[in-house]
Amino acid sequence: MKRRYVMITPAYNEAQHIACAIETVIRQTILPSRWVVVDDGSTDDTGAILQSYACEHKFLRYCRRQRDASQSYFASNVYAIMEGVRQIEAMDYDFLAVLDADITLPEDYYEQVFARFDADPMLGVASGVYENLVNGRLRKVMNDRRSTPKAIQVFRRACFEQIGGYVPMKHGGEDTCACIMARMHGWKSWSFPDLKVIHCRPTGLGNARSILRARFTLGLHEYGLGSHPLFVLGKCLKRSVMERPYVVGGMARLLGFLYGSVKREERQISKDTVRFVRREQLGRVFHLNRVPSDFQVRTG
Repeated sequence: MKRRYVMITPAYNEAQHIACAIETVIRQTILPSRWVVVDDGSTDDTGAILQSYACEHKFLRYCRRQRDASQSYFASNVYAIMEGVRQIEAMDYDFLAVLDADITLPEDYYEQVFARFDADPMLGVASGVYENLVNGRLRKVMNDRRSTPKAIQVFRRACFEQIGGYVPMKHGGEDTCACIMARMHGWKSWSFPDLKVIHCRPTGLGNARSILRARFTLGLHEYGLGSHPLFVLGKCLKRSVMERPYVVGGMARLLGFLYGSVKREERQISKDTVRFVRREQLGRVFHLNRVPSDFQVRTG
């Protein structure tokens, strides 16, 4: 099977982690044809580190983007990715991988992901799962099998182009939105728990100064995605007892969703997408989150 792939990494003030991320890509059993790292206006040594590695590795390209202060942290990240996509649009490739600058990969990560694509031609978006490295210890991150985290997402090119890439969401959730739109077009999206990577800081923290603020923002992005209130309530209750910080984390997420609902900010997605999201989520609520057999991903 064809396994030609390109990679895009958005990077903003990632001097502390970017070298480790680069080293894990260099050691991959299948290297990308091109890896574009978009420096999204960093003010630390991120640019210097990237340019140093780009001089040593021909497949790595450094691109500097002027950061727009009017864009939210999450939206700016998406614009950086889409700038990278423009850099490789004329290339011949089969898969597009997005990698955050604070991720450490196993050496066969992409080889393993491509094997899953080979097994199911309708798999449009795939990833592994990550564990957070917090104070030197790895902590498991809760994940939804039908969603794939942007930090380690891989798209079949036909799927990525059909959905039009990422939507720049004000409060985040662009990875979930991409999976939703893929399913709207008949593709499957799936994360494989046996493919584990290391995330070098708490998931979802973004530019938030505290984990509770990050959880509140996750509630805002649930509103931005048009999530159904029953689904959000169930999700928050579950995470209150299964995800740190217990109780208050789930409540902060719920408060974020309620705040967004009261404020009624304009969503970046269409009404058709909202209807699809809510229909899917109600099905999950009433069927106890079981995955329909026709949606399950073939693994061999």
